[in-house]
Parts: sequence; structure tokens; C-alpha cells
Amino acid sequence: MIPDELTVLLVEDNPGDARLLQEHFRDAEHTVTVVDDETTEAPSGDGVTLYHCDRISTVDQRLADVDFDIILLDLNLPGSHGLETVDYVRDRTSTTPIIVLTGVPEERLGIDAVSHGAQDYLVKDEVTPEVLLRAIRYAIERKKTEEKLRRQTEELRILNQLTRHDIRNEMTLVVGRARELAEHIDYHGESQLDEIIRTSNHILQLTRSIGDIVSTVTRTEADDLSPVALKSVLESEVESVRRLYDGGSIEIRGEIPPVDVRANDLLSSVFANLFSNAILYNDKETPRVTLWVETDEDGVTVSVADNGPGIPDRRKETIFGEGEQGPESSGTGIGLYLVNQLVAQYGGDVWVEDNDPEGAVFHVTLDRLG
Repeated sequence: MIPDELTVLLVEDNPGDARLLQEHFRDAEHTVTVVDDETTEAPSGDGVTLYHCDRISTVDQRLADVDFDIILLDLNLPGSHGLETVDYVRDRTSTTPIIVLTGVPEERLGIDAVSHGAQDYLVKDEVTPEVLLRAIRYAIERKKTEEKLRRQTEELRILNQLTRHDIRNEMTLVVGRARELAEHIDYHGESQLDEIIRTSNHILQLTRSIGDIVSTVTRTEADDLSPVALKSVLESEVESVRRLYDGGSIEIRGEIPPVDVRANDLLSSVFANLFSNAILYNDKETPRVTLWVETDEDGVTVSVADNGPGIPDRRKETIFGEGEQGPESSGTGIGLYLVNQLVAQYGGDVWVEDNDPEGAVFHVTLDRLG
């Protein structure tokens, strides 16, 4: 069912097609009031109020005057043809759902119109009252869902900004001040101070992971993958880990080859999470992390090994799931989940194996470019 009161903008230059659509509403037992350029009386608002425009130049005024529930839009009009018609109307209203009307030869164009912002398309010769009302109902509901998601995405963007900027700045200050206190603390307070610094660094890594997850889910199709210099990313993250975790050791085995991989600006978060996990969840007095890179003609494999407690075989397949964490872990489980999500977006793979003689090795494969 459609709402008892429905306000429709019909943009159609063919009088016969316009009358047929009016009859479809009437055949579905809806009262129809047609408003066109010659109408002088204000519509009652009961049933379906159908505003009819036969050219694109009159659409602007109608959209300015009336809050429409749905727009039925012919693609080929005087002064506007094809997808430019959809773009024209979409630019003037981002909140009203659009259903495109096409002829049979233009069906492919109707599909393309959906990618330009229309909610649906109807082939004129195949429209029945039932098909029309169902398309309208679904288009309105989809648009409501789309608007809800848009608002939630905007809220996530604000949260991301708060997480990445304000909270991280405050925690960076805490870490800095704590390190300044080190020379003023006697041996009785050293372990407490170390715990403060370690926990603060953990919070910094969590805020980065949360921010990167938000960035991942709010990205649009326009955020295409592109060549990323792997060596620069790895060296930057290694330096960051050495700066943040004084008690840990990270070693680069061999040379990092100067290759580009298919990724985006969040690639750094993949290795930041692997490096920090290798140190934060290590049970040794001195956590040790080793990094090496291997290449072949098509791909690159980055390996990150540690001397920690390792990963039990029963968890090697599930550890990358959302919220997964070990029984002894104090973490949230979002870091490896983010790693898996990002690597999958890049068309790569990530898995974990036992390290020899102890610990775990995480392997990340990425497509090589150039």
C-alpha cells in the first residue's frame, strides 16, 4: 500500500503516457487530482495529487513550491536527454526518491539511471497499476533507509574526527608527561608508571583502529584503490612502534623492496595493528618483533613474527573475526578484524602460523603493481 495522501511529480512530455499513468492510479482505486500549468485552484491534498510537467525547465519551480513524495521522470524531454535528465533533477533534490520511466529500447539506460541516484526504473509498456504502486512504495522506503544511513554516516564521520583528533591528542599528552616523570620516580613506582604508559599507548592504538574502521565503512565507491609505496608505509610504522613502545624490539630482516602495492591510505593501519599486537600481547619481558618482505612477479608477502605466547591451532581460522580475542587477552578484538577487512578490500589475504621456536607469524599478501 502507498500512503493515503501521496504527492507525485510526473515529468513526462508525452500526453498519452501521462494520461495512462493517471489511469493506473485510478485503477488502483485512488482519487487523483492533476495539477498542471493551467490549474488555478489549490489541490485538496486527498488521495494522489499528481503535478504534471512536460518539460525540464518547469521542474525547478515545482520543486521549490511543493514537497513531493515521489518523482516519476521520463528520461527524454525537451531540452534534456538520458542520464543528464536524472542528474539535473537529482542535483535539485537529494531527498525525494526518483523513479525513471523508459521505453523498451532504453531499458539499459534505466539501469544506468539507478547508478546516478534514481531509486528504480519502469519500462512504460510494462507498467500496470500494481507494478506502479509497488515501485513507488519500495522507492519511498528505500529512500528513507538511504537517508537514515546517510545521517548515521555523517555521525560516524564526526565521531571519527573526535576520536582521531581530540582523544588522541589528549592521550599523546598523557604519554609524554608520563615519560617526563620517569626520572623522578623511584623503583617502587616504576612498574606503575610503565603500566600507565603501556595502557595509554594501547588506548592510542585503539583510537586509531576505531577511526580506521569508521573510515572503512564510510568510504564511497569514489575511494578507489591505487598504488601505495610499501617500503614507505612499513618504515614509517616501524619507526612509530619504536617511538611508542620503549620496552619492545622490532627488527627488519633484509631489505624492504621499493615496490608499489594495490591499497589505499589505510594500509598503514594493517601493519600498525600487527606490530602493536605483537608487543602489547607479548608475555616476554622483552617483546621481540621481526619483519620481512618477499616478492614475486605478481604479489608481495609481508611477514610479522613475534616471540609471544602464539596462537592455538583451534583459533587460527577464527582470530580475524569481529570481536575475537584470546582468553588471556585484555584487548577488544577489533584490531585483527580491521586488518582482515582492509586486506580483503585490497584483494589480498592474511593468515597466521606458528613461529619457530615460539610465538606467531602473521603473513599478509598484497597485489604488486608496476
